[in-house]
Amino acid sequence: MAIVAILAPSRAVGDDVVSSLLATSGQRYDRPATKDSTIMRSTVSCTNCTNNNCYECTLGHDQKLVANTGGLAFVQALIGFKMPVSGSSVSSCTIQIPAFTTPLQYPITVQFFTAASSNWNEDTITANNAPAPGALINSVDVPAYNNLAASDITAACQSAGSDGKFSVYLGAQFGHFEFWSKDSGNPAIIHITTD
Repeated sequence: MAIVAILAPSRAVGDDVVSSLLATSGQRYDRPATKDSTIMRSTVSCTNCTNNNCYECTLGHDQKLVANTGGLAFVQALIGFKMPVSGSSVSSCTIQIPAFTTPLQYPITVQFFTAASSNWNEDTITANNAPAPGALINSVDVPAYNNLAASDITAACQSAGSDGKFSVYLGAQFGHFEFWSKDSGNPAIIHITTD
């Protein structure tokens, strides 16, 4: 049995029809992270890591992600995504990270960087083999006792490879913050709007 759709005739032809089509041409996509890890760069001893070397820590399956700048440690969270559309069709893209694991006692500036590659694996990634951080794409001030709002990372989404994969680093301009990881059941999510 064939199903036939009957369309009511438009009361206007031309500009009204075009305007109606344009109003629905933009699409919104929400996609969770496909992988994430803390990248630990520290000159102190990390007793839970291979050879007590922080650069050899594999933290891709921890329940939380950490960022820290200051003292002897430079720690960033690395998060990977797979785009459902071509990066060239993205008009805006924001990232929503889960709540901080503990309330911020002081204001902090969260920084977002592109990653040189998304070719990494949660099981094996360490500071020694992680992709290099690229350009700073956004910097967001978060007041004490607040969580990070959805933050613009359009440039990172637009630079996704032909396979749709891309990764971003999150770091602290100065200070420390922690938030839930994909392995906790609370992945970061990107919100994409296309042209």
